[in-house]
Amino acid sequence: MDTPVVAGLDGSAASPRCVAWAANEARLRGRPLELVHASMLLYRDGSLSEAAYEGLEEERTRLLVEAKAYALGLQPGLEVRTRLLAQEPGKALVFESERAELIVVGTSRLEAFGGPILGAVALRLVTGARCPVLAVTDSAPDADAAPAEIVVGVAERGRESRAIGWAFEEAALRGAHLNAVHALGGEFAGRAKAEEDALLAEALAGWRSKYPDVEVSRTISDQHPARALVTASDEAALVVVGATHRPGITEHALGTVGHALLHQALSAVVIVPET
Repeated sequence: MDTPVVAGLDGSAASPRCVAWAANEARLRGRPLELVHASMLLYRDGSLSEAAYEGLEEERTRLLVEAKAYALGLQPGLEVRTRLLAQEPGKALVFESERAELIVVGTSRLEAFGGPILGAVALRLVTGARCPVLAVTDSAPDADAAPAEIVVGVAERGRESRAIGWAFEEAALRGAHLNAVHALGGEFAGRAKAEEDALLAEALAGWRSKYPDVEVSRTISDQHPARALVTASDEAALVVVGATHRPGITEHALGTVGHALLHQALSAVVIVPET
């Protein structure tokens, strides 16, 4: 299949780790890797001289060439393509998500107002993308040293969830353990916990039959969902959650859980649009 894994590169210190994660995902999924750099500086609106535009294109092309060589060094034999786009990065990557298997971005958390904030491009992408987005944050493990553990947050257990399906598939590809976490956000009695566990088991049953080789554990937590998943991320390669589509609005609603993970998780984070 030709549907690519896309890595959005900005030339920052986060880019090499983004390339490494994306190359690994492309290998696992048997997909080509497409390295994309987008910048409005490349848009020829007459504000710069032709020589300046050519210099920028040469510089950004070199970035992509070096990233391709790095990817092939990590995953020899992988099909790697590059694309240079004269567009706003967030908008460009959202458009790319229409034709991608997965989009991977490396992002640094900036400190402001006493706490970490995520880059605008990453937030634009995870709320607007039509395919899953893998965010490699500062705290995420290196791609080649990630634990064999996938965590998936299960919020609504009564309906089909793309996030759960994606997490099962990823665990199967990696040969990893899957920890399904449902958090109640408050104190509960022993019987209520048992009932919630039974509902969680029912929500996972269909996926377990589809992926019988995936070892699965269930966690019922009395913490707030965001805190429970951030805690679980400490021993995981990835934490997977869904983003809910809002009728009549093109963007997805991350909610407090998605935002908390992107700002605080100790693993990489995957946001799966629930459309």
